[in-house]
Parts: sequence; C-alpha cells; structure tokens
Amino acid sequence: MTLRLAVAADVPALAALYAQAARTFGPAVYTPAQVQAWASFGADTPAFRDYVLGARTWVALDGDARPLAFCGVDGTGEVRSLYVRAGATRQGRGSALLAHALDDARARGVHRFAAWVTPLSRPVFERAGFRLVARVTQDFQGVSFERLRVEGPSIE
Repeated sequence: MTLRLAVAADVPALAALYAQAARTFGPAVYTPAQVQAWASFGADTPAFRDYVLGARTWVALDGDARPLAFCGVDGTGEVRSLYVRAGATRQGRGSALLAHALDDARARGVHRFAAWVTPLSRPVFERAGFRLVARVTQDFQGVSFERLRVEGPSIE
C-alpha cells in the first residue's frame, strides 16, 4: 500500500470510493433512505471537494495506483474522513491509514483529535484510542441519522 497526499485530480475517484462504501456497507446499519443520503454526498461537488481538500488527506493506492482508501485530518485535529474501498476492508488498511494520518498531524503540532463516526467505523477509531463522548441525532442530506462523536488520543 503506497501513501501520498490527495490532490484535486483525485477527487472524482475518491467520491466514487466514498459512494461505493456507503452503498456497500451502509445497509448493515442504516435504512435505505439513510444509505441513499449518505451515498449522495459522494459526488464530485464543491462540498465533497472541500471534504477532501480542506483537510490534509492521505490516499492509499493499490498495486495499480488506484485509490484503495483515504483519510483526512484537518489542522484542528478533526478526522474528516476514513474510507476503504469495498473488498479491501478488514485487512488493517483503515487502521494503518488512520495511524499514519494521526502521526502526520502530530508532526505538524496537532495534539487533540476528534471525529464524527458511524457504527461501522467506530471500532477502528476505538482501536486507535478514541472514546465515545456523545450521541446526537442530526439531519444529513435531508435524512435523520444518529451520529457518534469520538475523541482522543490526545497528547498534552
């Protein structure tokens, strides 16, 4: 797995990976309306471009140099994204990519981290030392979701 920083030319492929992940994994924990709302954000729009490029987003590439996963952490320590392509999960890639992105942020002076996670990604974050601090219900793309807020690991 090769890692590099995302560039604008990556956005269409990352949008497709994001939408594929939502459609593939979402039905395990979400209603069809929630899955559609989640997947609909994965389009090459200004909001999705900001989601990727508004953070320091790392892209993991497969042997054919195609995006396998991506993880973005902004300058405040907010983990904005962590997605792994369907068929490439449960092999430690998400955990490795998250660890790399957090280490990179620490090297840039970030010492506190937080994220909004799904029930699907929560275990990856917990293995990395994050803990659940809040559950809220909010609309996303016009559909109500329960969102999970995690924080940590912090270095003071």
